[in-house]
Amino acid sequence: MGRDATITAEQINAAADAMKADGIKPTSRAIRERLGNTGSMGTINKLLQRWKSGQERQAATALTVPPALQRAMLDFMDQELTAARAALEAELADQQQEAADLATENERQLDIIEARTEQLEALSIEKAAAEGKAGQLSADLDTARDEAGRERQAAELARTELAKAQLRLESMPRLENDLAAVRDELAKERQARIEAEQSAAVLKAQKDDLTSRLADAKTRADRADEQAAKQQARGEQLAADLADCRLAVQGGEARIQALDKDLASARKDAEQARAEAKTAGEVAAELRGQIAAGQASKQAAKKPGRSRAGRAGGSSSA
Repeated sequence: MGRDATITAEQINAAADAMKADGIKPTSRAIRERLGNTGSMGTINKLLQRWKSGQERQAATALTVPPALQRAMLDFMDQELTAARAALEAELADQQQEAADLATENERQLDIIEARTEQLEALSIEKAAAEGKAGQLSADLDTARDEAGRERQAAELARTELAKAQLRLESMPRLENDLAAVRDELAKERQARIEAEQSAAVLKAQKDDLTSRLADAKTRADRADEQAAKQQARGEQLAADLADCRLAVQGGEARIQALDKDLASARKDAEQARAEAKTAGEVAAELRGQIAAGQASKQAAKKPGRSRAGRAGGSSSA
């Protein structure tokens, strides 16, 4: 369409005048070939018809002669008109051929226009589809970025929990050592309690024995006052020792109870630390699986995006 605007009436007139001067009959196809096959046949034919109309007016003006010569020329004109009829018939045939060429050219131009219109509609549809896909891909990218940010935060939290669990696990040997020491002390306290009980039993037996001896001594008070006094003093000393042993046993039992409580608390802390370590490991494994799944979904989302972009690019090139 833009090519037709480059053909001017001056170019058509100059080409037609040159062909006429060379003795060549100007036609639309001949002028188009002389101009380098540029311009449409419709435009060339329209401008050529204007040139021919100007040539006919010039010929009519040239035929104006004085009245005295007109009668003498009428016979000559009849002969010339008869001779020119054949030329006019040939001109008519050329015009009909040019009209047929113009019709063919117009049909070809219409086909081109229709094809270009269909291509434009197809390109518009492809453009709308590509814009929709681009919007969807942009939304998917934003969603993937948000998910990646949340996964990173979750991973950092899991790392923190794992570090805490590791610190607790690292402190487990020390707790176990303390537990072993508490157990040793508890065993010692138990042994001390057993020994104290044994000593208490011995002291009680001794007290009973001393009591019976005192009873015997009372019956023999007149004979063994000095010995009774010594035995009584010894009995009192043994009673004091027995009281001290009882106090020691009670203190040992209280200490054993405290150690039992500390041991139960240490076992509870150890079990809680193991449970937290196990939970942290499971959370870390789950987060690793979620991160791997997120990365796989990103790669899957990128691959269709490239193929779609490739198809959109191919359609635009067409």
